[in-house]
Amino acid sequence: MKLSKITAAMMMLSFTAPLFAAQANDTATNDELRAELQQIQQRLATLETQESTASTPTSSDTQFNFYGSLRPTFGVSNLSSDEVWDVGDASSRIGFAAEQKLSHGLTGFAKGEFKVDIKNDGDFGDARLAYVGIEGLFGRFAIGKQAVTQEIISDPVDIFNRSGTPLAYDSASPFRVNNLVTYRKQFGDFLFSADGQFDGDKGSDGSDFVNAGVRYKTDFIYIAAAFYNKELEDGTDENTVGVTLSKSFDSLYLAAAYQDIDKDDADGSTLDVVASYAINESYKVKLGVSQYDDGGNDVTSKTYNAYNTTLEWHLTPMFRTFVEYQKTDYDYRETNDQIMIGMRYNFDYKF
Repeated sequence: MKLSKITAAMMMLSFTAPLFAAQANDTATNDELRAELQQIQQRLATLETQESTASTPTSSDTQFNFYGSLRPTFGVSNLSSDEVWDVGDASSRIGFAAEQKLSHGLTGFAKGEFKVDIKNDGDFGDARLAYVGIEGLFGRFAIGKQAVTQEIISDPVDIFNRSGTPLAYDSASPFRVNNLVTYRKQFGDFLFSADGQFDGDKGSDGSDFVNAGVRYKTDFIYIAAAFYNKELEDGTDENTVGVTLSKSFDSLYLAAAYQDIDKDDADGSTLDVVASYAINESYKVKLGVSQYDDGGNDVTSKTYNAYNTTLEWHLTPMFRTFVEYQKTDYDYRETNDQIMIGMRYNFDYKF
């Protein structure tokens, strides 16, 4: 029976009960009857409040984040030949993340993240991430443009202040992929991850990209391995196996990531080795060595060795400035070296 009907019945009873009591000459007094009726009405009010609360989400059920990172740079490249001075952008972005508790222990979530191209008039709009998903005891399932599993290989070595990092990994491997279906499941310190890209306009086997991996992460060490298969535009396949390892020693951080890349007629690889050392609470120095091999052995090859040195000044946890030098020594092309200064401001507001 609906609570509104119960309430109406109780109101009728509140009017008729004293009459019945007087006619029957009941032993209960009018004061006792009124007290009982008051208790019934209070209970009905409590039930109505509970019903309203159960059917209406409260503010504590929903969390909304508005976040961003603005990263302008200024520097010079091609120091050994024709110098080029330019303002750049190291992957500035703004975004939002929403999360809501659902019934049956489930959580719904969504994320949208968009580029802010400081280098080109501060243009805004190209999506970096855009997806919706659901999470529960079964794991985490999402659909849309997302970061791929392979990033468990690149994350530990992605420490520099430029858009093209990690240096070798960036030359050959995926970061964010559209039309992606992802699954994640945490088992204690282990994470299992699997992705599939489904684009009906491309591919012949129902999927253009398949990626899976396992990560083990604790305060002591980080270890991960991943594999992906990608169907290329010429109909050939690219198969890549990657491994990574990182470890912190108080102020010192060390990490390395390696990938073996097998294409139709060429075997390549990527190697990124990085280190950072916190001199004190304000200053940090970073070093990196990278090697990219595309399997080529002529002037069309982009094979190189790269070296990076960075000094950061952290004024607050949200704001830093830096100076960074990078040299890229190609096997079959002119060496390129760059030096730049830059700033980074991060923000994250929760509602």
